[in-house]
Amino acid sequence: MGILNSDGLGGLSIEGIAARAGVSKATIYRRWDSKDDLLVDAIATLVHEVDVPDSGDIRGDLITAISGMHRFVSDTRAGEVFPWLVGEIASGSEIGLRYAGSVIGPRRVMMAQLITHAIERGDLSSDLDVDMAVDMLTGPVIIRRMMGRLEESAGGWASDLVDKLLGGWSA
Repeated sequence: MGILNSDGLGGLSIEGIAARAGVSKATIYRRWDSKDDLLVDAIATLVHEVDVPDSGDIRGDLITAISGMHRFVSDTRAGEVFPWLVGEIASGSEIGLRYAGSVIGPRRVMMAQLITHAIERGDLSSDLDVDMAVDMLTGPVIIRRMMGRLEESAGGWASDLVDKLLGGWSA
């Protein structure tokens, strides 16, 4: 992914990838039909599954989820290309749409399920807009990553964020 970080999508070519890997273009094309297919597979190898158990403690579950998201965008190879991918998602590119569908979508569903179960248990207000709640939880992590401010989010930041939001969402 270093070549992507240094050259961006526009500067990325099958020729450059083949040269960096020490193989021929034909070798690349035997496995992938296009640069986008290769990129999707490369990014998929960087992304690990996220499994936040629904323990029945919405506060603890959300802190675990936000802390995991924070680690993902700050401490992983996938996090290194995250700002570039946000631009691809915003532009509606094929790679951006694939990433949104395969990486972001399932994580949003997981977070929404945690919140929905808490509403069903009576822990959160029954009129809570679940999609907006997910946006409110994940948005600060994304903005801080994009603005280079993740280091300000160390320590108890995830707990503080969750506590402030839960204060307004309580039943």
